[in-house]
Amino acid sequence: MSELITASNLDVVIKKNREIKDEVLAQAINLQTNPSIMKVASAPQLAILILQGFGLVQMPIEDKFLSGAIYVKEGKIIPVVNTALPRANQYFAAWHEIYHLIFDKVSFDHFIGTDNMMEERKAECFAACMLLSGVDRYFTDLPEMDFISKIFHCMATFQAPYKAVLVSLYEIAKQSENEKLCDRIKEVFDLQFEDLPDRFRMLGLDDSLVRPSYVVNTSSLKERIKKSMEENPELNYHKDNEEYLTNIMTEITMITGRGE
Repeated sequence: MSELITASNLDVVIKKNREIKDEVLAQAINLQTNPSIMKVASAPQLAILILQGFGLVQMPIEDKFLSGAIYVKEGKIIPVVNTALPRANQYFAAWHEIYHLIFDKVSFDHFIGTDNMMEERKAECFAACMLLSGVDRYFTDLPEMDFISKIFHCMATFQAPYKAVLVSLYEIAKQSENEKLCDRIKEVFDLQFEDLPDRFRMLGLDDSLVRPSYVVNTSSLKERIKKSMEENPELNYHKDNEEYLTNIMTEITMITGRGE
């Protein structure tokens, strides 16, 4: 799980980002310049499509600190995205988990240590690279309006969470020694908005970005099981996989009151 970023540890986070930025940016550019990948969809939706290839499970989880995860069991790797969080958080979480699936060589050893925590920071930095490239220029070019409204416009355009936008802007402000912007970002960094959809609508922005989707979807995982059965019909554990999946979905539906 990623560290909780607040105004008090923001400078520490930015310092860590500087140490890994070149490596992570190169990984992001490698994906962004792959025409067979990037031409399929915009960055937020593309992340979901990529995870579906790994058997993505989308489900609401009543834990606001758990945006996504990758479950490893008996050699099987299953990405999960928490749909009880706003869609912006889901998109960011999806790119975070894609980093772990494609580039992370440490975390799946299940050893929680310094290397593992740095991989979490790399995953966060990677997600920001995929979603927020150019956010500083967009922010600067916005017409005159209050600071918070500018941040909301950045969220809407780049389809990214509030704090992710602020971290990216703070990073650039630090590099350019814009202390006024740094101070302003810290002032609003820890704000909580209970009426975020209302604020988006007042600005003429699509409020679905800051609402949960509550999707329950295991179709990608089911498709992988089906494909495996077709490719290896002689193996006898496929039925166990299907029954295991059915039991999980029954429990989810009972808890959430939502089906596929």
